[in-house]
Amino acid sequence: MNKFWQKVKFFSFSLRDFLAENKWALAKAFAYLTVVIVFYFIFLWFLFPYNEISTILSNEIKSKTTMDMSVKKSEGAFPIGLKLTDVLITKKTGDNESPVLEAHTFELTPAVLSLFKGWLAFKIHAALYNGQASLEMGSKKTDFYFDGVIKNIYIDRYSLLKSNYGLNMDGILNVKWNIKGSLDNAARDSGNCIINIKNASMGHSTLSGILTLPKINFGDISLPVFVKDGRVDIQNATQASKDINSQLEGSIILANPAGNSVLNLKLKFNPTPEMEQQMRKTIPFFMLTRDASGYFNLSVTGNLNAPRFNQ
Repeated sequence: MNKFWQKVKFFSFSLRDFLAENKWALAKAFAYLTVVIVFYFIFLWFLFPYNEISTILSNEIKSKTTMDMSVKKSEGAFPIGLKLTDVLITKKTGDNESPVLEAHTFELTPAVLSLFKGWLAFKIHAALYNGQASLEMGSKKTDFYFDGVIKNIYIDRYSLLKSNYGLNMDGILNVKWNIKGSLDNAARDSGNCIINIKNASMGHSTLSGILTLPKINFGDISLPVFVKDGRVDIQNATQASKDINSQLEGSIILANPAGNSVLNLKLKFNPTPEMEQQMRKTIPFFMLTRDASGYFNLSVTGNLNAPRFNQ
């Protein structure tokens, strides 16, 4: 122990002597560093062309997709990044434009630690639909990772559900996920995702202008999803309310493109007699019968592009 304290004492004296002998050189180096940092932040906050960057980003989205982006204000995000205010991304279908994303603020910054590992990676922080989203995504050749957390998103504020699909949905959405894999080989995809919706409900809706759906209170919905070797497994996904109880399980075999992913899902639901009567009245092809446990059973097969529903 005495040897340890002797070494500490020797180091402290050596450091003191070094600082005393080189104090003016250190002061000069510190002054130069301060000037560099000051000019860096002057350039970053006042001279960097953030408006031009957001315009380029908007033009890229417009040229490569059917969407368009408008931004009210562009500025820097500490320490290095881009902050956009009042962001609106719309998609044009025919003569109509529907909002795909509306965010009060949207910050894009490099994920520095991942950059040191050779990944092209970014972090995104957004305030939207009365909630928050924090995402990190990166790619290296064909490999990718995508992590994120979504908190307290008010579903009723996402107007696309109403404008494009005719669904009057309500509830508070929370999601956490961690996914990694390959862009050209879905069999390498793995990770997990936990989806929770509090106080979920649907008002009277007309799905895609064709199918009339009754008003349903879903209560709290829990949907755990696990991805391994390109297979998505859904286990113990439940929902319970005064109107209906349901369970979902099964798998999705991922494919490239995503629309070819194979579905093998089973849905069990048990509505109250009053809700069953409304379903039979408003859904013309509702011809299901209950099993011995009192549940209706519905299997979903086919693929994402062409799902098939069978009892």
